[in-house]
Amino acid sequence: MQQMQPFKLLLASLLLLFNSLVWAIEVDNLYVADVSADQNQRQWQSNALGQVITRLTGISELTEYPAIASELKNASKYVKQFESLRQNGSSRLKVLLDARLINDLLQQQNIAIWGAHRPEILLWIVQQQASERVFLRQSENDVVKLLLQSLSENGIPATLPLYDIDDLMQLSETDVWAGFWQPIEQASIRYRPDMIMTLALDEVTQDGATLLRLSWQRQSPAQGTNQSRIVRNDVTAADVTELVNAFSLALTRELAAEQAVLLSSEHQTFQVTVEDIHSLADVVTVERLLSRILGVAAVTLSEFTENEARFAVDSQIELAQLTRILQWEPALSLADTATQSDVTTTITERFDPAVELNLVSQSDARYVFIRR
Repeated sequence: MQQMQPFKLLLASLLLLFNSLVWAIEVDNLYVADVSADQNQRQWQSNALGQVITRLTGISELTEYPAIASELKNASKYVKQFESLRQNGSSRLKVLLDARLINDLLQQQNIAIWGAHRPEILLWIVQQQASERVFLRQSENDVVKLLLQSLSENGIPATLPLYDIDDLMQLSETDVWAGFWQPIEQASIRYRPDMIMTLALDEVTQDGATLLRLSWQRQSPAQGTNQSRIVRNDVTAADVTELVNAFSLALTRELAAEQAVLLSSEHQTFQVTVEDIHSLADVVTVERLLSRILGVAAVTLSEFTENEARFAVDSQIELAQLTRILQWEPALSLADTATQSDVTTTITERFDPAVELNLVSQSDARYVFIRR
């Protein structure tokens, strides 16, 4: 084991050198709430905790969970610090909450947590105005501003196309409205998004009342494959603010259902092999990428050959959950090999990450490293 020390030191040094070699979106401030200051201390603390829990779980009706509802009444212990600020003429509070305590609470209640590793969504937005359909191209548009702000508050990274000549030569408003995915995907390639979503805004009549409607279609990865399916949904409301809030909550709920993980008090170790690894820089990049995932306690290099590396991943989540999260990671693609059937199995052997592993053991998952 002594000859491994210089190698470990070299890896540690490389960690400092390759901080920029990560590509997936990691959302900051998941545990920071923004609440009105025009309420008493107990109210803003409760609202801050509720806001963060909804962002992490997609659950908006927290009173349906008695243990959570009880904690909302005693939210002060979750508050680490706060500051007052003025925003658009109103008094606000920015509240930092304790991530460890919140994760422990959700784990105890067997509630899945959607971590910071989240897909960046490219939004194509079109609106029906009378008989005409138009792209909402400007980020200063009131609807677009509300959409981006609401998504940001729920920890959902979103970006807009340029709608320049290249986009408009490939894609029309009708393509987006009708969900013609071939031209939509073609026009989106240049942006390299993790997920593509189309939004269609129009009006509908329900029970004699005119309501706004927001319909969306988005890609969703099919578990255990490199393929995707299309998810469709819509919401209606009497005004734009209510409509956007309903959309943002619905999308948070959808994405959390796909990506949130259940943290276990028990640890298990999986062997993850990554192909197309040619240097120690590649090793460090993949090691850091895996370490960032919620529920991964430690990642240890167990084998490094000319073209691939094998990592021992000490995890509090199931292998299927780890695989599902990695479907959003553009730097890793599931290898097309028969060994992928092992991804759905549960490992029976336990390894200590501090000791050298059996290098001929079969991998539990196999990926290809993708350079950008």
